[in-house]
Amino acid sequence: MLARRQFLLQLTALALPLPLWAANPHSASSTPLLLSASWDDARSKVPGQLHSLGDAAAPAVSLPGRGHGIVPLPNGQAIVVSRRLGAWLAKIDWRQGLVLQVIEAEFDRQFFGHAILTPDGKTLITTENDGETGQGVLGLYSVETLQRLGEIPSHGIGPHELIWLEQGKILAVANGGVLTLPETGRRKLNLAVMQPNLAVLDWPSGRLNNTYHLPDQTLSIRHLARAADGRLGIALQAESTSAAAQRDAPLLAIFSQGKLQLAEPVDGLQGYGASIAAVGNTFLVSALKANTIASWHSGGAALAPLAMARPAGIASDGQQAWISSETGMLAHYSANTHTLTPLPSHRLRWDNHLVLA
Repeated sequence: MLARRQFLLQLTALALPLPLWAANPHSASSTPLLLSASWDDARSKVPGQLHSLGDAAAPAVSLPGRGHGIVPLPNGQAIVVSRRLGAWLAKIDWRQGLVLQVIEAEFDRQFFGHAILTPDGKTLITTENDGETGQGVLGLYSVETLQRLGEIPSHGIGPHELIWLEQGKILAVANGGVLTLPETGRRKLNLAVMQPNLAVLDWPSGRLNNTYHLPDQTLSIRHLARAADGRLGIALQAESTSAAAQRDAPLLAIFSQGKLQLAEPVDGLQGYGASIAAVGNTFLVSALKANTIASWHSGGAALAPLAMARPAGIASDGQQAWISSETGMLAHYSANTHTLTPLPSHRLRWDNHLVLA
C-alpha cells in the first residue's frame, strides 16, 4: 500500500507524455474504454464535457451543462444525465464527439443525476424530482427516441442512483432524503426532518416491495454497487450539523438478506462518499473530502484506506478498478495487492462518476 505522502508525490509527477494506461500492468491484452464527465467553475466557457479515456482519437463532447451519470449504449453511444437539479438528458456519440439528441425535462420535473437501462436495452429509467410536491419519481424513456413513456413513484425524496437486484424483476432505488426544489436550487430544505431510504420495487409493475432505513436519518443514501456475493454496498453522504459527527460519519451501509446495516466505522472520512464500486467482494468508496479511497469487505469489515487526492469516480470490471480525481488524475486499483497505481494526468476536473464503455 502506498503511503499518503508517496502517493501524492507520484500524482504530482504525472504530467509526463506517457501513453494512457502504460502504468497498468493488467491492460496489456485489453485496453479499457472509460467515460466520464468533466466540469469547471462558472467562469468557464465550456460548462461541461464528456470524455472517453483509452481512445486517444475520440474528441471531447461539449454538453449543455455539467453532466453526472452516464449510461453506455452499443455502437459508441451513451446517454448522459445532467447533474441534480438537471434540466436535460443527452444522447451522445463519444467516438465522433457528437451530441446526437438533447431533451429537456418535463414540466415540473428535474433530473437527479442517474439512470439505468432495462435488461432488454429498450427503456431508460431515470431518477427525477417532482418540483411541485418534492417527491421522487422514476421517469421512463425510449432509448431509441428519448420519448418520455411515463413515470412511477420512487417512494422517497431525492432519488439518486438505482440498480438491479434481480435483472428485470427487482429494482433498488437510493432515495437520499434531501429535499431540493427548482426555485431554491441546490439548497437543502429539510435536513432537520429528512428520511432517506432504500426502496425495493417490483418490476415492471413498479409496486413497492419494501423500504429500508438506517437508524441515523442524517445519513443520505446515495450510490449503489453489487459485490460478487450479491451484497449491495451503499455509499453515504452525511448531512449532520455537527462538525465532529460529519468528520467521523459512516460512509458505507450494506444491504443483504432484507437487512440494511452500517459497515465497520472508519474515522476521519469526512462524511462524503462520492462514488462506489465493487471489485470482487471488496467495496471501494471515494471519500473525496478526506483524500482517501476507503474500502471494506462485503461482509462489513474495514480494509486499509488508500491515499488519493480528491478521488471522484470509480469504474470496475469486477476484477480491478480505475479511479478518477477532481485534480485530473487517474489511478488503477489492483485487488490482488490492494494498491493504487497512478496513471497519466488529463488535467481535467472529473465528475463523481466513471464508467466502462
